[in-house]
Amino acid sequence: MTALVSNNFLDDLALVLCVAAVTTVIFQALRQPVVVGYLVAGMIVGPHLPIPIFVSHDRIEQLSGLGVILLMFAIGLEFRLRSLIRLLPTAGFITVVQVGLLIWLGFVVGQAFGWSVIESLFAGAMIAISSTTIIAKAFAEEQVDKRLSDLVFGVALFEDLVAVILLAILTAIATGAGLSARTIEITVGELTLFLVATTAGGFLIVPRVIRLISRFKRKETLVVASVGICFAFAMIDEMAGYSVALGAFLAGVLVAESGHAHEIEELVAPLRDIFGAVFFVSVGMMLDPKVLLTLWPALLALIAAVLIGKLIGVAAGAILSGTDTRTAVRAGLAMAQIGEFSFIIAGVGLTRGATHDYLYSLAIGVAAITTFMTPFLIRASDRFGRFVEAHQPRPLLLTQSLYAAWIERARARPWRARLGFGVALISVSFASAVAITAIYEFTWVRLDLLAAADIGLSKPAAAIVVRALAITMSILPGIGIWRGARRISQAVAPEFAMSNHFADGASATYVLTHVLELAIIFATVLLLLAAIVPFVQPAETLAMLLTAVAIIATMIWRSARAIQHHLEEVSRNLTAMRLPKIQDGSADLTLRGTSDAIGAHSASAPTQSRSPLTPVRVPANASIIGKRLADLNLPPGAAVVALSRDGAVIIPEESEVLRPGDTLALVGNRDALDAARVLCEAEASTRLPPD
Repeated sequence: MTALVSNNFLDDLALVLCVAAVTTVIFQALRQPVVVGYLVAGMIVGPHLPIPIFVSHDRIEQLSGLGVILLMFAIGLEFRLRSLIRLLPTAGFITVVQVGLLIWLGFVVGQAFGWSVIESLFAGAMIAISSTTIIAKAFAEEQVDKRLSDLVFGVALFEDLVAVILLAILTAIATGAGLSARTIEITVGELTLFLVATTAGGFLIVPRVIRLISRFKRKETLVVASVGICFAFAMIDEMAGYSVALGAFLAGVLVAESGHAHEIEELVAPLRDIFGAVFFVSVGMMLDPKVLLTLWPALLALIAAVLIGKLIGVAAGAILSGTDTRTAVRAGLAMAQIGEFSFIIAGVGLTRGATHDYLYSLAIGVAAITTFMTPFLIRASDRFGRFVEAHQPRPLLLTQSLYAAWIERARARPWRARLGFGVALISVSFASAVAITAIYEFTWVRLDLLAAADIGLSKPAAAIVVRALAITMSILPGIGIWRGARRISQAVAPEFAMSNHFADGASATYVLTHVLELAIIFATVLLLLAAIVPFVQPAETLAMLLTAVAIIATMIWRSARAIQHHLEEVSRNLTAMRLPKIQDGSADLTLRGTSDAIGAHSASAPTQSRSPLTPVRVPANASIIGKRLADLNLPPGAAVVALSRDGAVIIPEESEVLRPGDTLALVGNRDALDAARVLCEAEASTRLPPD
């Protein structure tokens, strides 16, 4: 059989696009992500499979660079500075938690297989970033609800921002700057100054230029100018020693500030899709199946790290930021894949000579398999989320529902509280940086030999001395982290009215503020571990992580038990409430009215505060009559604390059967309570909308 070999750019482009068109049509017919089809097309035209179609990888790699630039430019067009500020308390928090965890997991996997420190660091960064493109296409096919999509896309937005920063840092490390605390600090400082200067200068020029060009009402002129600005910024960043992806991303952000992002995005989309396809095909050409077969244990370990780490990291971060368990678990499963940023990060290490080619093949293999699994994970996420929610301990369920309502009120506070939040967040970040520096600069790797030489200690004894010194030096910054977390939680804390105070004199607001404080400390610990993992033994970072998790989990559990006890105490006042009369088997109750009724009944509650409990009367002909609480299927974020029946208050079990006239004491955020009211008050003949 005569092989079909390309001889020039035209042949390359024709073969690549034709083969990619066939594979993507097949994968779309199978309802699989087209990105996997591009990777398969790359394997077909590449040198590693015995298929008589060969394309020059060197020429395709040059074209794929255009795809990287246009992909990053399109991602930058989706950024809005106001959106970043609005999403920072939730999506930004989740991103810190899961990125810190994934970088640590990837580094540990690399060290377990004997990779170098830099290769392990690249592996951690490689698996930390989910694929916005894959998630968007999967969500469009699966038609997920808006609550889940808003959460996932918010996290993906911040992940892209973190990926750009990681690219700049890793590029500096890969070019031979070295891996040390001082080097990282200098690199981050230089990057910060460069970004500030570039962004400030571009902000004054680029949006005005785009607005001026848009007045001509010529699409051709607008798209040429926009793409020209994109490549100009990519060139500037490359000349400054950074990745072209960073410059293209900044160009997209600045062009978006002109107010014409949507129009430009539609014009650039065909270029992005064509050269993006070439980029993914070039990635597939680098995939050597023999390498994956040889390194299958590392491949499975990295896939497990992505699936488990994303699920735990995203779900834990979402729950601690005030999201219900079901939605948090679904978000974790939806983001359990890697994609375009992973290829770019692995490519930086390969082209700069910092990593071997097997890491690039592993990145492609992990991305292909996790991308293939994404639609199935999304379809199974709702069922798995319900399972986790149903088996959640009752104290945690009640605390989470109250915590979600509390966080919802915190987000509605005026801008001065948000300013206080930002100042406190900067304080925590500064304290974290000081703590990292203290640990880095006193690592035993550099000082144990000095201690052994000057003091005459043995090497193990010197290592113990140096560790003790590093811990001692970290105490003061650690206190700064704790005080910063407390300042954040107090800056955004709303008030909740309770019928009494806790036995130790604390209020519900105090306990919930304490939970938020622990959540911020947990996120900071994970970020700290991700930063110090190249300088500390994996066993020691594991011990630090397990210790932090054990302490924080114990304190949250104690807070949950206290919240459960006092929510149940508050619910016992339901029988003394003056509820509106029930007419025609339906209750004319509003969320604010019934909540204020409980708050007014509380003698010790401040009049300006609102009770966290909301009563809902079950009409005589309600569709939920005769159902067990376990089968009630309340909306995510709502929970039953107690029920009032025949003048008595019952703390119900899951097997409790609902009767006509029951009054349920619910806790949760406003949307969840509104949906729960519709569910509880719907008549038996009413067809409820799907959850």
